[in-house]
Amino acid sequence: MGNEGLGYHQQPRNSNGIIRSRTTGQVRSWVIPRRVQALEKLNEELGGLEFPSLYILLEKKSKAYIGEAKNIYVRLKSHISNPEEKIKNWDKGFVINDGRPASQSDFNDSVVRKAIEFYLIRLFKANKYAVVARGEKQSLNATQKHSVTSLTGEITFLLLKANFISKMLEEPGQEEIFGDQLKKLVERAGKAIEKWRAYDAIIDGEKVFIRPGSHKPKGWQITSRGRKPGSFIDCLQRGYGYLLVSRDGVPLIPLVKVREVVTDEAAFDQDTIDIWVTFEEEKVFLTYKRNTVEVTQFRLLP
Repeated sequence: MGNEGLGYHQQPRNSNGIIRSRTTGQVRSWVIPRRVQALEKLNEELGGLEFPSLYILLEKKSKAYIGEAKNIYVRLKSHISNPEEKIKNWDKGFVINDGRPASQSDFNDSVVRKAIEFYLIRLFKANKYAVVARGEKQSLNATQKHSVTSLTGEITFLLLKANFISKMLEEPGQEEIFGDQLKKLVERAGKAIEKWRAYDAIIDGEKVFIRPGSHKPKGWQITSRGRKPGSFIDCLQRGYGYLLVSRDGVPLIPLVKVREVVTDEAAFDQDTIDIWVTFEEEKVFLTYKRNTVEVTQFRLLP
């Protein structure tokens, strides 16, 4: 569900104007200029095989066309020789796949490609591009959902590292809930508030830490620093108190539940602990390193 530990590598622009990048996971990318010679070099690198891919055509760094193709070479060749009117002056292409030909690639499923295409359209719009493509939301089975979630996380990470985007896409419902509105939601859930501050509270007689998390490609990162008595790390080690995540259903998670993923006692010798909250469809998950637990049942709101 996450991209913890994911790395990024980018090679310098070569003599054909191609820039290659990759994550240390599945995703590979090529930035290529609008030149037949560059496309032929890319095709040579791909062994002349059919590579299903996503692609982004860019015009003057502000206008974008996002598409998908089972054979990226054939599709880009068409865009070079006979471009669509709405993106006829594109000058740079960005190709994304997993570096595997159709017979082995996770991108070989057209529904997966179209779902990622729809996501990228929304992502580029959120980053102020004039996107001249619509896309369509897809119905996904469980296997397809897993592929799309994994791939979109890596692709977003790569786009951020390559400086094509600067802003993450917040899913509807995951916007941060602030101050008095959050307090009213807690009270509406039948909780008695004895003390309320920006980042902590006393609710039903228990210490509560209020954290919105920071949006990262793998989910919402909640970072805690310091080990003094009464701090988050101190209370977590003792399994005392709660974590209130001020987003999407407002999970009020017992720290004893968080301890189910933070199982390594050596973690409490550090000054910083990072945990991750991920909202997926109807469920909420909490992750620390490779340990994950579902915490959907602790939502205060439906």
